[in-house]
Amino acid sequence: MRVPSVGSPSSLDGGCRVWALPPDETCAGVARARVRETMRGLPEKLVRDSATMVSELATNAFVHALGRRRPAPFVPELYLYRRGERPELVVKVFDRVPWQGSLPQRAAPGAESGRGLEVVAALAGEHGGSWGVHRSRSWLDATPGKVVFFSVPMSAAWSAPRRGSGQAVGELVKGLAARGMEPVLHSRGRDVSVLTVRAGITVRVRGETCSVTMPPLGAVTFPTWDLIEAMEVIVRCGEDLHAG
Repeated sequence: MRVPSVGSPSSLDGGCRVWALPPDETCAGVARARVRETMRGLPEKLVRDSATMVSELATNAFVHALGRRRPAPFVPELYLYRRGERPELVVKVFDRVPWQGSLPQRAAPGAESGRGLEVVAALAGEHGGSWGVHRSRSWLDATPGKVVFFSVPMSAAWSAPRRGSGQAVGELVKGLAARGMEPVLHSRGRDVSVLTVRAGITVRVRGETCSVTMPPLGAVTFPTWDLIEAMEVIVRCGEDLHAG
């Protein structure tokens, strides 16, 4: 699964690339460099706009979540992974400040700052992608917090990695445990494995399919090569339930 990883970021093969960002004025520049390295070879406009978007997210983490404090109370994190059969690149910036459940308001007319998320929304939409905010947990130390993210479609061909059910279950257990959500019950039958992550969240893995049952979404199905997205959805649901 290659989590966490700080080396060879030029390919995303079904894992998640994770970097700690410096909690200082270089935060945005480092995030831009990581995104450019990872997207090497893709259309320049997509790379340039993605670097602009991650710069805005990292700047927000430094200015608003860290509050420019010295010493910094925590280190922001940058995540990149692919999802979907028609692959999207997902870029997330994590901080430890709790999300209050609403998106930031638009900047006031004439304001000289506070328009970063408007830039992200505009650029992501221009490329047919999306953006948002949700509760999450750190990939590095399982601390709860939130991510602000964007996604953009990728035109490059992707040979999605194949995983059998045994490998998929092992990676799910390991990945969720790393996020502080170690399954409380693991049952394995002849051709299906069932993980109870917590009350209300159950995962069934059969063949190359991973089905997650959770409130309020009901059952959501992922192919086993899309385990990172499955984990992100499980962690998000777990944090929402905890907050509720």
